[in-house]
Amino acid sequence: MKRKEFRKLISVEKAREIMNSLQVLPGKEKLAIENVHGKILAEDIIAEINVPPFARAIMDGYALRAEDTYACSETEPAELKVLGNIPAGSDARFTISVGEAVEIATGAPIPEGADSVVMVEYSSEENGTVFIYKPITVGENIMKAGSDILKGERVLRAGRKLGTREIGVLASVGKNDIPVLKLQVGIISTGDELVQPGEKLAWGQIYDANSYTLCAGVQECGASPVLYGIVKDDETVMRRALEIAVSECALILTSGSTSSGAGDVMYRLIDEIGETLAHGINIKPGKPMVIGIIKSVPVIGLPGNPTSALIIFNEFVAPLIRKALGAGDELKNVENGVMGTSFRSEGRQQLLPVGLVRGRVYPADRGSGAITSLSGADGFIEIPSSTEFVEAGTPVEVTLFGDVEKPELLVAGGFCPGLDLLEDLSRLRFRTLYTGSSGGFSAIASNTADIAGVNMPSRDSRGEGGILYNIPTIESMGLSDVVLVKGYRREVGLIVRQDSTITKLSDLPGKRLINRNLGSGTRALLDLKVAELAAEKGIIKKEFMDSIPGYTSGAKSEVAICDAVASGKAEAGVGIRNCAEKNCLKFVKFAEEDYDFLIRKEMLKTPEIRKFLEILNSAEFASKLPKGVHVYERTGEIISFE
Repeated sequence: MKRKEFRKLISVEKAREIMNSLQVLPGKEKLAIENVHGKILAEDIIAEINVPPFARAIMDGYALRAEDTYACSETEPAELKVLGNIPAGSDARFTISVGEAVEIATGAPIPEGADSVVMVEYSSEENGTVFIYKPITVGENIMKAGSDILKGERVLRAGRKLGTREIGVLASVGKNDIPVLKLQVGIISTGDELVQPGEKLAWGQIYDANSYTLCAGVQECGASPVLYGIVKDDETVMRRALEIAVSECALILTSGSTSSGAGDVMYRLIDEIGETLAHGINIKPGKPMVIGIIKSVPVIGLPGNPTSALIIFNEFVAPLIRKALGAGDELKNVENGVMGTSFRSEGRQQLLPVGLVRGRVYPADRGSGAITSLSGADGFIEIPSSTEFVEAGTPVEVTLFGDVEKPELLVAGGFCPGLDLLEDLSRLRFRTLYTGSSGGFSAIASNTADIAGVNMPSRDSRGEGGILYNIPTIESMGLSDVVLVKGYRREVGLIVRQDSTITKLSDLPGKRLINRNLGSGTRALLDLKVAELAAEKGIIKKEFMDSIPGYTSGAKSEVAICDAVASGKAEAGVGIRNCAEKNCLKFVKFAEEDYDFLIRKEMLKTPEIRKFLEILNSAEFASKLPKGVHVYERTGEIISFE
């Protein structure tokens, strides 16, 4: 057989260009949660429940009214009647009144009437009476419903590789059948000298390592390998193996038979039944790599040498598979960083979950029992017991949680569907902390976040209609070296059922309202509008607020608002149009608000922020915003604060 020389060697850059142009199209399938480790998520996962779904105790002790403990001490304990006990998982129901308590286990639901849990260490029980030796505050040792994950929150984005943390999140929101991408990659090892591991070697034979190293590499990328075994150096047998693989897989990897030797025929077969795009790359090792297409299916011929094959796979093929699945590059197991914010430790040896954003490390612990302490973390740092305070800028070593993806921007502040759209269009990976506008300002002030989404109104003559957004808050906090990027406008109004007779704010007196929490921009805007209405009616603001049952309530999210209205627990709520219409509720507009972005000035020159601002100012972003959210003439305007 005539020896065929390599075609003209192409550069590494040209090889990457060709690989990047290949179309590898994955399908979708649903797998049981126990079978999805390492797979790539095909769809966004939206929480359909709050986590936890009920207020729960985070310590063993006694559920009671905090007010009953205010006057107690070690010498004069409070004496409370014990009504019974609630173990974890129990459906026992109690109503706590003045002077009463219920023994409660960690994880058990808080009984009606109780507003706190005293730890068992600060109590003793005798003959049905519990003695409390330490006063506690409202909410102490209680995790509120939805304080970990909010119903309606996107907890995982399509394209996320599912590891241990992600599977924990999926289970915590009750998901069992998980939509994942299905990308079958055929693997063919060629050569008369190859023998399957476990068989006895004859003289001149070697074990087939490539099938299994490539199989593992494909799995690490989140795809599904299909092993076609060892194919002898026979043109007819090879052709048949290729035809079967092409009919069953979206990508084919072969190893061996790619050089210019007389017995190496793979590149000629690809030429005959398909098209060879490249044969030979100017790289060591891996010179004889072949890139081809058969019936629209990419076929990559790798060198037979196991080390060379694995190096070329990692350099060229793995990025192709990850790109097809929407997955990113893998991280090392250990990475060095610096603390992005100061924090006080517990004064004991601690393994602290942390997030890692561009080398900045920040604590990601939301408290006992929060699964998103892991979802929002990339790894952990070890803090010795002798360390009580860790300063910003301190070098730390992060032990990573297996294969993790680096978030590129840390975003805090108020929830908005526009943020999800910005993340999707920019293809940047956000780590988003929905803290409300007040929390967003604080996150920027402490150098924890890169961006804060804020919509905090203030009464100010500089603003339209006497209301100015965000600038007065920045000024009152004395924030410097920050910029406020004007974002977009959102319609804000009352959210009511379709049959409701409420048509304006003045209809609220006597109607039960579910309000937003203090610190949210939406709550602050309603306060201002109610003050205007009270002034028009010639009454004081508090009098008008007191006429609306539930005005002092504080839902943490607009999804909770919609749930309360839809279920009849409230007759009206307050939020944006998008949330109302998604939940088939009627929307009664009373204002438009500014939703802006507060950014640390030092971040403006980073490629991530430049990309973020580019998308914010794009026509595509403007066209894809949901109803009730729109850009305007000031979108993208940058206001600097020295």
